[in-house]
Amino acid sequence: MKQKLYKNQWFLFGVFVLSAIVASVFYAMRCFWVFYSPKVAFMGGAWGVFALMCAVCVLSLTLFALRYYNVKKNATPLGDKKWFCVLCAVSLGLTLLCVAGVIGVLAISGTETVRTALLYYKHVFPWLGLVLFVALTLLVLPRLKGKSKAVLSVVLAVCALFALICRVFPAGSYTLVSDPAVFDTGTDYAVVFGTNAPGTAYVKYTYEGTEYTVYAQRNGKLISGSTVHSVNVPYEHLKNNSYRVGGERVIESYGYGSRLGKSTESKPYTLRVNVGDTQTYLTVSDWHTYTDMVYDAAAALGEYDAVLLMGDAAGGMDCEELALEYIVKFAGNLTRGEKPAVFVRGNHDTRGEYAAELPDAIGYKSLYYTVSSGPYTFIVLDSGEDKPDGHAEYGGMDRFAESRAGMLEWLRGLDAPEGKVIALSHAWQVSEPEPEVSNAVWNELSRLGARFVIAGHEHECRFVDGGKEDAWEREVLSAFPGITAYIDGGHHGSTYIATRLTLSPEGVRFQAADQTGKSVLDTVLPWEPDAGGK
Repeated sequence: MKQKLYKNQWFLFGVFVLSAIVASVFYAMRCFWVFYSPKVAFMGGAWGVFALMCAVCVLSLTLFALRYYNVKKNATPLGDKKWFCVLCAVSLGLTLLCVAGVIGVLAISGTETVRTALLYYKHVFPWLGLVLFVALTLLVLPRLKGKSKAVLSVVLAVCALFALICRVFPAGSYTLVSDPAVFDTGTDYAVVFGTNAPGTAYVKYTYEGTEYTVYAQRNGKLISGSTVHSVNVPYEHLKNNSYRVGGERVIESYGYGSRLGKSTESKPYTLRVNVGDTQTYLTVSDWHTYTDMVYDAAAALGEYDAVLLMGDAAGGMDCEELALEYIVKFAGNLTRGEKPAVFVRGNHDTRGEYAAELPDAIGYKSLYYTVSSGPYTFIVLDSGEDKPDGHAEYGGMDRFAESRAGMLEWLRGLDAPEGKVIALSHAWQVSEPEPEVSNAVWNELSRLGARFVIAGHEHECRFVDGGKEDAWEREVLSAFPGITAYIDGGHHGSTYIATRLTLSPEGVRFQAADQTGKSVLDTVLPWEPDAGGK
């Protein structure tokens, strides 16, 4: 029965198609490789698995070709040879093993990595289509006859023509994908929004009787190759003022001329900025693509004046789509274009090819900066990665020790702000791999008058109090009793915890709730710490 099955060329072609699909899915699952041992996954093990899958594809296609063309040796078809059936069994077995492995990893990995893989797969899928197109054209089509050949020829021609037309003349409208987010960069506002296709972008508003249209441009040239757009606007132009965002699709841009598509423009938004004595901030960290739970937790906490995004939007920033979906759209949905936001980079936001472009894409010249809001000042820090630069996960692409050293020098050059001071850092330690740098940063925060450090990273809601039997934690608490560190929650299994901070002259109220509305924490700490650090 098996031998008869292996003699069916279309069964063998089906095995090839299945092996090609599973190989392309595995390649799109690069974000899953963290589930292997780093020494295996990042030192060639995962690529070895992918190479094996590609080898199975080649084997399956070769067996199909040999059977389909009825290749013979000594007048005997190779498909009748025992070793041929053995190779068919090996090809089928390895393909099914790969399918089971991919399904198993998908089942245990959670929706974060599944969502990420789907975004990656958008880039892989055209290559899978090309492989199947070439296989059908070169191997299957020449041997067909009559209506079968005519039908397949028409199908392949239509597919090729459709792909070409979509490439030259993109279909669909040019639209905004969410409300804009207005990031406070410390020097101005960056109005950030996303579109469904690359194009130009602008912000339009009226200030003191003069109409302005400010474009996203660099040194006089409009930026047009991205779906993430940022336009920097002076504080005074946008604060408590109305504005619109818009742009025009750019299909191709040449040295002489360009080919433009449809344009789009938003409804009017009004940026409402509270600089009074009492201000409320929604604080979210470590959402890792679980945005729906964040929205529910935010709704449970009630109204807020601004948003503090404390980092870790997804497993990594490997492509623009991740930044668009889980930073730009996410921030736009939380602020509705009417509240300012502050961005703090998390360690997962530093990972992947797009990570280096992320700051510029959302309008930041630096990811450590200060933000003033009435009587309050935020010192925003960039804690970078949570392991040494030489760690296998980073593939030799990180230099965060240098970055944190530059941030420390910047801190040393700051003068103590007037009013109340709060530091924001994804990791409360600021420099996990370098305790000496962490101590130096905390020393500068103490000099600058910081009363609180608001952080995320640990996926729990707690004040840092030394209760976790962490010697360095106790050392910091002893050395800097005037600073209280708070970890604001984040994603943990089926739960997400967000925090609302209410700043007032008397102190800071910390209110935390999960996505069901259950209160997790509600306490007020004064600006002047007691003897125990709180």
